[in-house]
Amino acid sequence: MLLKRILPVNLLLLFFCAMLQAQPKFNYTGAWKKVDDLINKKGLTESALKEVKNIYEVAKKEKNNGQLIKALLFRVNLQQLKEEDADVKAIKEIEKEISTSTEPVKSILSNFTAEAYWQYLQNNRWKFYDRTNTKAFAKDDIETWTIDDFHKKISALYLSSVQNEKVLQQTKLEEFEPIISKGNMRHLRPTLYDLLVNRAIAYFENDERSITKPADAFEINSTAAFDPAADFITGKFVTADSLSLQHKALLLYQKIIAFHINDIKNDALVDADIHRIQFVYRYSTHPDKNELYRLSLNRLLSQYNNQPVIAQAAYLLAKDYADFAATYDFKKHKTDDALNPRYYYQKAAALCKQVITQKEESEGKANCNNLLSQIENKDISILSEKVNIPGKPFRSLLNYRNISKAYFRIVKMDKKAFEELQNRNWEDEYWKKITALPSVQNFNFVLPACNDHQQHSTEIKVNQLPVGTYMLLASADENFSVSKNILAAQFFHVSNIAWMNNRNDFFVVNRESGQPIVKATIILWEGVYDYDQKKYINLKAGTYTSNANGNFQISKTPGKYSYNRTLEINFEKDFLHLDDRAYDYVYRGKKEEIDETKNRRTFFFTDRSIYRPGQTIYFKGIITTKDAATGKPKVVEGLKTKIILYDANGEKIDSINVTSSDYGSYSGKFVLPVGRMNGSFRLEESATGSSVNFSVEEYKRPKFYVEYQPVKENYRVNDNIKITGNAKAYAGNNIDGALVKYRVVREPRLLYPWLSRKWGWPLMQEQEIAHGEAKTKADGTFEIVFTAIPDKQVRKELEPVFDYKIIADVTDVNGETRSGETTVSVAYKSLQLQITLPQGEMMLAD
Repeated sequence: MLLKRILPVNLLLLFFCAMLQAQPKFNYTGAWKKVDDLINKKGLTESALKEVKNIYEVAKKEKNNGQLIKALLFRVNLQQLKEEDADVKAIKEIEKEISTSTEPVKSILSNFTAEAYWQYLQNNRWKFYDRTNTKAFAKDDIETWTIDDFHKKISALYLSSVQNEKVLQQTKLEEFEPIISKGNMRHLRPTLYDLLVNRAIAYFENDERSITKPADAFEINSTAAFDPAADFITGKFVTADSLSLQHKALLLYQKIIAFHINDIKNDALVDADIHRIQFVYRYSTHPDKNELYRLSLNRLLSQYNNQPVIAQAAYLLAKDYADFAATYDFKKHKTDDALNPRYYYQKAAALCKQVITQKEESEGKANCNNLLSQIENKDISILSEKVNIPGKPFRSLLNYRNISKAYFRIVKMDKKAFEELQNRNWEDEYWKKITALPSVQNFNFVLPACNDHQQHSTEIKVNQLPVGTYMLLASADENFSVSKNILAAQFFHVSNIAWMNNRNDFFVVNRESGQPIVKATIILWEGVYDYDQKKYINLKAGTYTSNANGNFQISKTPGKYSYNRTLEINFEKDFLHLDDRAYDYVYRGKKEEIDETKNRRTFFFTDRSIYRPGQTIYFKGIITTKDAATGKPKVVEGLKTKIILYDANGEKIDSINVTSSDYGSYSGKFVLPVGRMNGSFRLEESATGSSVNFSVEEYKRPKFYVEYQPVKENYRVNDNIKITGNAKAYAGNNIDGALVKYRVVREPRLLYPWLSRKWGWPLMQEQEIAHGEAKTKADGTFEIVFTAIPDKQVRKELEPVFDYKIIADVTDVNGETRSGETTVSVAYKSLQLQITLPQGEMMLAD
């Protein structure tokens, strides 16, 4: 009996288990495909949203974290398409999810939310400019935040997202495949911790921070930041600047490197260390940071014996060598100079070639391939005088790089070929045409073997040529092939004719002697756009002959403005037709008829710019116009007009009639109303429509003002600067015992911007370097002392000037506050001279 009772129960359990196993698992791939079809094919956002919510519920039930986060973020993005203020609502929805989530989902969502705040700030940065920070103010609404508030929030979220280190370090990324963009470097981000930390570092490395910096702002100025990885992770980087993004990035680099320091496979460690070295080099203010950067990269190459994992470090070192080589100037650098950059291209190329021999593909190998191609790239260009003397050899300047022998052809051009081929060198067919033209001269030059990959210059001799138009074609290949070769071409003329002009007055002279050319024939061509051919064509506009002085005058071109003109000059067997334009900008049309009525204008003057309600505003106006005969300004006499007063809402309050005097002026007054909305009021004149705005506000007339005494001493950076201010009443007495709150703001600027071509344009930011309080003395004076701390992010070699703006707010015993501002400019040099020479000829004494 017992067996009979047990058997049905066992069969029932087995049947139930079989039914559970037979139930199909949720098909996430199919569900997402359905969502895509609804959006892309049918545009059914609402239906797609329901499907995504279903995926979210299933993922939450199954604890599929990857699909859960994907569904949440996808749902948020869909809602953004159909709701106002979607960005803010999306952030709030994710934050709500964070409050109920567990690890590691909580850390991932915190990281995503930080990025959402960062993107919102970047998209709406214009809203938050010039907002000042507030105290004891509830900032529940994101629209009331300042840029500082955003950065504090973003920093806190990124740091919280990597706080639970042990859980994140033990979490592999396979579970989160649905939300990860796959690349070919997955081995560099083996854990969730790596992924989140690197996303946080990307923000903390950003230059766009707008937080007000303190005087002791954190700077990467120690050599410890460049130490080997094992030493770097134990370094102490202490700062009082709690808001420094760079400091937080440095600490995160310590953590991620410490996490991988004992890895058997060192790819992730090396990748983090290379990024750390780049970051430190970019922001370091250490005077020897260039040497420390190279030392760090060389140390990595030596430590890992040029393994494939270190290919990117080799590229960075080679890139640094190449950048240094690009600063070479043969006029400035001597051959025996230890820091001569001339041969650093060779060092860079050697490093790149070493990496390229590696069998494994890597980012560093690809970068080295590109860099080596740039270093070994051939280049050639030529520069000759536009017109040369016939029958005499002349010189041409040849600029070349990575070329040992240059080949030249001289091709004679007829007028048609010259017009067709010039200014079309961006077309491939252009080069095929010019290399196929027959030449009148062929020659070549063996160039000095420099092997330094630098650009060099030399002058070459071009043999004498008869009168005509020519093209000088240069090639690095003897066959002048178009493919896999470098070509250069320049058009030039051979003629003894020269011309000059002053508007329509022209002179034709001998190019060599300067003597006038008599009875030269000149054809005037005018450039006109042909809409059928869709290009400019030359039309003959006249023929002239030079007189005994070589002079001729072109008749005025009909129409309002002259066309672009060129001159073709023929004299005996010589001719010259340059593409230089003989522009004439002289107005040729009829004199414009001046309407004195339409040109009337009123200049308004008020006795003040701000008034209180009930006060009287006194105004004056002067009406001017242009004289119809002379076009010169004049006043308008006896003009009757109306002056209308409008309030801040644009409603008419009052009006008076006035008449301009013999001097074109009139005056009047209005009593401002009481009880209306204050703001910007307006006076408007009916005759000309001219107006003037002024303010009507409830304000208290100031009783004192703040001024500063002139700075008489010379200062340099790091000197203590003393500024003396004075609070003085308008009645003449001094303001004694008033509270002075001051701050000093430093702003760098460059006197010589062209110096940045060598070192790059620096990051120059306004920064508050000092603040404090003081009291006015019995004579009303107060002193502000601060140290002229330079901005070390701006290189000393750029010779920057630092403007220190001193802002003081003085509050007297009655609670009235007045502000004063002055600026002191300080540089590394205490004396700067600016010499201006008078314009004109410079005379040399015997």
